[in-house]
Amino acid sequence: MVINKHTRVSEVIKANADSIAAIAELAKPLRKLKNPLLRRVMAPRVTLAEAAAIGGCSLADIRAALEPLGFQFADEATDKEDGRDKGQRPDWLDAAEDGAIDLFDVRQLIESGDDPLKAIIQRYRVLPAGNLLCIVNSFIPYPLINLLGKKGADSFVETVADNVHYTWFFKRDVPAGQTEAPEGDQVTMHDASSFDRVLAAYPETRLVHLDVRPLPMPQPMETILETLPTLAPGQALFVQHKRVPLHLLEELAEQAYVVHIYEVVEGDVKLLIVGSN
Repeated sequence: MVINKHTRVSEVIKANADSIAAIAELAKPLRKLKNPLLRRVMAPRVTLAEAAAIGGCSLADIRAALEPLGFQFADEATDKEDGRDKGQRPDWLDAAEDGAIDLFDVRQLIESGDDPLKAIIQRYRVLPAGNLLCIVNSFIPYPLINLLGKKGADSFVETVADNVHYTWFFKRDVPAGQTEAPEGDQVTMHDASSFDRVLAAYPETRLVHLDVRPLPMPQPMETILETLPTLAPGQALFVQHKRVPLHLLEELAEQAYVVHIYEVVEGDVKLLIVGSN
């Protein structure tokens, strides 16, 4: 297979599954690819060049890891613009006027411990069709890309500097008669008594405990997704969280998990995540 820096990681994996281990061994951040749930979030949205940036390695390292597996890199002119590949920028981004862009820098919110998701969703909801929302963040928000993609948004990520990513969302017109997919019944919100009844069905020997409250974003979601595949049949994951993790619920919506949630008070949320088996 002939590839280049713009090839998606998912395309490489589809061509040769051994590429998962080859790329993951290059750097600790890239080891997420070994986790099936995290791979599903990350691989379709990341190019090889972006994977190198995430891992803090070079495209030459990626090339050296993949060529022994039979991949052939196409020769390309070096792009000297810092983090920007003009040839890959979508037309809707190049054509955007300043007045049609809502720029939202969420870095300070995250550093202060706040979750900007509700504010982002609200800003996207009131965004006029044909306009753009740009999220400035210190990491690439893959779950957000997936979430707004389900709402019809096109997206594009620019890495403009180390730990500075611009994620662009273009709001298209929604065709007449089209609505968002209805939510399933995989998530249940409980009061104290009903949550305790569900929890009582799982003795301690069948519970795996996880407290993600001290972790900075996006580590809570990543830690949960890393833990779920390790559960033995019949086990459930009991999570203590600071908030209802909407990103996580979106990612689990298409997976075989049922989620029970009890919000004790603001800043104290309990989740029980149960596999369908």
